Amino acid sequence: MSGPRPSYGGVSVDDFVVVCASPLEDFSTDDLRVVTLGVGKTAAAMQLTGLLRGAPEARAVLLFGVAGAFPDRHRTNPAPVRRGGICVVGSDRFGDEGVETPAGFQDLQALRIGDVGPFPANPRMAQQAASALDVPIVRGVTVSTCSGTEAASLRMWKRCSADIETMEGAAVAYVCRQFELPLLHVRAISNWTGDRDRGDWNLGIAVDAVQQAVRRLARGGP
Repeated sequence: MSGPRPSYGGVSVDDFVVVCASPLEDFSTDDLRVVTLGVGKTAAAMQLTGLLRGAPEARAVLLFGVAGAFPDRHRTNPAPVRRGGICVVGSDRFGDEGVETPAGFQDLQALRIGDVGPFPANPRMAQQAASALDVPIVRGVTVSTCSGTEAASLRMWKRCSADIETMEGAAVAYVCRQFELPLLHVRAISNWTGDRDRGDWNLGIAVDAVQQAVRRLARGGP
């Protein structure tokens, strides 16, 4: 491709490390040089740490994948992104690092023994990518156990007011902070959180949508 390569936050797309969690999400991304980290916080953090230690030339990280979105019925305002839609994650946090008590959930931050975020993505990158894709910037929450019941989904939304739920986002953001690298985080919605029979699941639509979005960012056009 001729001409200058697109950049986000002043970083050329050629200088991004591009990662996702599952082989399902990168099944046709050979042209994008994607590294699969593994599903969940631990796998994502460990694999990304090793990857970045071996790539001192990296100037930023692009994480993409699918996510669940909190439905309107569990929120006080309409969901900003719908099933099959694309979003850029502006901040992410850990949602279930802590302890359940009779008085309610206390996270590591409340217990003063750890940091649960929120961890912001690079705001300039996020805004430029969202503008290029014409999609919203949303808040994410990262969990070990996804919200597959109505009670769990409602409880998680009340706890953190997130728009989407993933299993890796905050872990990747935490590693990026340790390496002092900016993060650009893009997701497509595969389902609604809550009762799985009401989740309106379609992984195929979401995977296709997020791969198209990443390719669009990589080439800087439609």
